[in-house]
Amino acid sequence: MLFKRLGITLVVFFSILFNFNVYAAELFLGGDSIGIDLNYNGIIITGTYNIKIDGKSYDPSHEGYCEGDLITHVNGKKVETINELTKEIEKRLSMSQKIMLTYLHDHQRKTSQLFIQNKDNQFSTGLYVADGISGVGTLTYYNPSNQHYGALGHMMMDTSLKTSVENVKGSIYQAKITDIIKSQINDPGEKIADISYIHKGNITDNNQYGIYGEYDKDKVKNKQVISSASIDEITLGKAYFYTVINGEQIEKYEINITHLKKQDKSDVKGISFEVVDQRIMKSCNGIIQGMSGSPIVQNGKLIGCVTHVDVNDPHKGYGLYIEWMLENDK
Repeated sequence: MLFKRLGITLVVFFSILFNFNVYAAELFLGGDSIGIDLNYNGIIITGTYNIKIDGKSYDPSHEGYCEGDLITHVNGKKVETINELTKEIEKRLSMSQKIMLTYLHDHQRKTSQLFIQNKDNQFSTGLYVADGISGVGTLTYYNPSNQHYGALGHMMMDTSLKTSVENVKGSIYQAKITDIIKSQINDPGEKIADISYIHKGNITDNNQYGIYGEYDKDKVKNKQVISSASIDEITLGKAYFYTVINGEQIEKYEINITHLKKQDKSDVKGISFEVVDQRIMKSCNGIIQGMSGSPIVQNGKLIGCVTHVDVNDPHKGYGLYIEWMLENDK
């Protein structure tokens, strides 16, 4: 039997460094909650389990299948979803054909036989697989000059995997927040949302600094125009982040910026802050999952977005400079 796992995480532990040119941009301020549906352009192996082959216990890892491998073809036929993979396996079984999977392992293309446990018209592959992940995040900005958006401020990852998945595609959708699970020490809370599947944009890139893509122009309504700030313009002290806690109403909440890293290359956690607004303390007990991407504004300029919670103190969090988001929007 095939299984699908879904997951999203607030925490990113790695960064990629880029050289950049500082520039200001006129943007539309985000703060909207979005449903995120990310596809792998194949089927990723998230683990293996033992099956019976000719009465003996067998694990597909013996054939070289590993967590993080991306299945792309069955007997030369391209597959992108679990449904397509299942149909191709069933087709080969009905024809009594040997099943050969083509997959990517550490960026190298490999082909191996897939042995099947077929019992009582039910087959088991010994593979746990997923064809995508979904979750809830926050839109940071929309850029009217190129119709691009940026969100999350970190890579969207399947928490069950040890590695990230490249060459993804997907969509973002309208989302309505219906409930809040409060954050606790070592246990970040989360936003609970109904995703309407009203399409708001596509996903063309998923990197260490957020998800990016083209936003549906007809979905841009009543947005505040705001300038982006350079790192040198940002100061310690009062600022605000914009997010949705209930329904679809975007509200601003006060924070206190306590530390600024003077970065000259792209990196995460440039902004350290603590939550001041008692409404957030009461409803969320600090920063929770789903706030990732919430734009941070200081002195009327967009300076960055919320990205991480301090797991030892959910009243504290971290942010990414908007310069890095704009630079990494390819």
